Amino acid sequence: MAEVSQASLYRNVLKIYHEKFPDDPPNVLVSLGYNMKDWLSFLTSDRHMIGKIIGDSGAYSSAQGTSNITVEDVIFFFERYGKALNWYANFDSNFSKHGFEDNIANQLKMERAGLCPVPVIHNFFTREIEYYVASGRYDWLALGSSQSTNFDDFRFAVHKIKRLNPDIKIHWFGGSKYEWMIKVPVASCDTTSWARTGQFGKINFRNHQTGKSDLIYVGGRLRKFKKGEHHFVTYPWRKDVEDYLYQNFKFTYRDLLGYNDKINMQVVNTRFFVELEKRINQERIRRGIPLE
Repeated sequence: MAEVSQASLYRNVLKIYHEKFPDDPPNVLVSLGYNMKDWLSFLTSDRHMIGKIIGDSGAYSSAQGTSNITVEDVIFFFERYGKALNWYANFDSNFSKHGFEDNIANQLKMERAGLCPVPVIHNFFTREIEYYVASGRYDWLALGSSQSTNFDDFRFAVHKIKRLNPDIKIHWFGGSKYEWMIKVPVASCDTTSWARTGQFGKINFRNHQTGKSDLIYVGGRLRKFKKGEHHFVTYPWRKDVEDYLYQNFKFTYRDLLGYNDKINMQVVNTRFFVELEKRINQERIRRGIPLE
């Protein structure tokens, strides 16, 4: 089954989500570059609230200058906590198209320490893919988000890996587009949209009347919105949203405006991406795309 992981999920959001959906846990990506206290709890006291847990090395945070994490730090943490994760990624410190030498150096350093990191590919058109597949050492490969901005390039990379070895599973870092995931045999992906949309006063809503997913602004002023974006007050299917919120969360419009507004919106969005995973797999079955 294709899996959608919620990247850097907050512990307080997870707890509220679990209270409402104890039998349908989210998959989670934890990052060494962010929110360490929460994810250590995820591996211990909160583990029963989560489906699968994958580990990100924090390389993106390091590249952005928001973290000082090093490959030695990554080795330290994964030596201690790696066995509690379903898998974890290499410290791919160089996100450029020419970063292969830096990244393979970190990959091999982690392997020499006895770890089994998943390689992250940042150039789909050079020898990176061939190198990792030909080595025969990897059950998983990951596609870096910086090179996955164009669907044709993304599909090219997926099909290239599958052509060389159809048994390798593929993770897509930093992406969860439904329209992409239903067309290619990617085993998993991750998203921070549960947090971003809620933080900016928006909820994701699957409109069963239109068959589309809409972004709905809850607070703020009325204005002209982009295609697929709406305001709660003027949304043509507002009654459907209100019914969905109350039947699934026991939330009303006021719960998305009050003291815990951001957290409540993030709970709603977490549920959206749990349900997105199911929709991806249902559509893949219909299309005959491998579920992985």
